[in-house]
Amino acid sequence: MRGNGKQWLAAVLMLLGVQMAMAGTLDTVEIAVEDRTPEVQQQALSEALNQVLVRLSGKASVLELPVAEEAAQQLDRWVIRRDYRDGMLVARFDIRSLMDFLSSRRAPVWGVPRPRVLVWLVDQGTGKGSMVNPQHPDFLMLEREADRRGLDLVLPEWDGQDRGALAVADIRGRFDNQILDASARYPHEMVLAAVLYSGSPATVSWRVLQGRKTLDDGRLKAESTEQAIGDLVDAVTDQLADRFAVAGGAADQRTLLTVDAVGSLGDWKSLRDFLAGLSGVQAVSLVQVSGDSLIYGLDFSGSDAQLRDLLSLSSSLTPCPDEAVAGPQWHYCWRR
Repeated sequence: MRGNGKQWLAAVLMLLGVQMAMAGTLDTVEIAVEDRTPEVQQQALSEALNQVLVRLSGKASVLELPVAEEAAQQLDRWVIRRDYRDGMLVARFDIRSLMDFLSSRRAPVWGVPRPRVLVWLVDQGTGKGSMVNPQHPDFLMLEREADRRGLDLVLPEWDGQDRGALAVADIRGRFDNQILDASARYPHEMVLAAVLYSGSPATVSWRVLQGRKTLDDGRLKAESTEQAIGDLVDAVTDQLADRFAVAGGAADQRTLLTVDAVGSLGDWKSLRDFLAGLSGVQAVSLVQVSGDSLIYGLDFSGSDAQLRDLLSLSSSLTPCPDEAVAGPQWHYCWRR
């Protein structure tokens, strides 16, 4: 009992502090500037703030809401640091405060963690097609557009192991078994499988997969390859934001979430930090502890469907409903 008491005290002390891991790409923006005059700096910071607001809400339409103008009127409040580097103004923003501000105005907020999206993008070109990877000419365009929207991309190495598991034709043919087998080596929550056809217009066919489930798909046309890649990133980010961004406001009810097999203090802390960092979660309280089973009370401002989607972002949380209980349940197991 004495040992258990010490363990409990240590867990409580760790759980008192809610730590939210921020993706570094969300808080920093680079804007090209002609000089360092105050007028040019102010204009660049305004552009940077707009980009951060779009990242944090998940939608460009946030700039049409009154909250965007209100945030712009308090620009200096959000800027943590500004530097100049190679003709660029590099601005870092307090995104925790900005997310709280958006939520307080009932604007949508897409926080962290965000799903890591593994991208299998085939540039068809004029031949058999090539897979976009860190050495591909399209890579920098894809990386830049993903950074603009705050999309967390994972690019394959396209080495011998990848080529042995997946062919370019498998992406065109939508052979999901091969796609999923090749994806297993990379950390991710979603898979984007897409084919880019260059030309005038350029065309992209794409699908977003979560496991074997197709979450969304589409086909778009653009005037150039660069625009097509930007439009692809926009379409995928908009789709994910529809699923994961939560409008602020008071939570209507409390959800009791049961999680079994939380066996260590490190697991307790990881679980608590994950829950506290979810978009729309306004409060997390530990209601009950029974062995390695925990019950948390979650004050959540979104829908049940949104909360389940957000919980699916953790690779350690798996639904494990009690078969003896009818209807939807909030019963999960912790897996490492």
